[in-house]
Amino acid sequence: MTEFKNENEEVQETLDINNEEELLTLYDEDNNEVLYRKVLEFYNPQFDKNYVILAEEGASDDEEIELIPMINVPNEEGDGGRFLPVETDEEWDMIEEIVNTEIDEENF
Repeated sequence: MTEFKNENEEVQETLDINNEEELLTLYDEDNNEVLYRKVLEFYNPQFDKNYVILAEEGASDDEEIELIPMINVPNEEGDGGRFLPVETDEEWDMIEEIVNTEIDEENF
């Protein structure tokens, strides 16, 4: 669990964070398969959403790895679903803070 702090450094929410890596096959806009590694997954009660942070698999060691945050919307059975893009500045700011905190703690 990670505590999310607001600008006044007061504990605002407690986040349930899963940083267990998993490989996912997704499709790009041209319907090509692309392999991604899930590097972080968490639920934020402030936005009442599940988020997942993905990184494209197969980048060489000298390449900068782009992290891709998505909103994870599970299907009715809870065994899959779909990813939606993050759209609000507030969510982007929260995700950036969480990712930076987790990267510092885990030494990615």
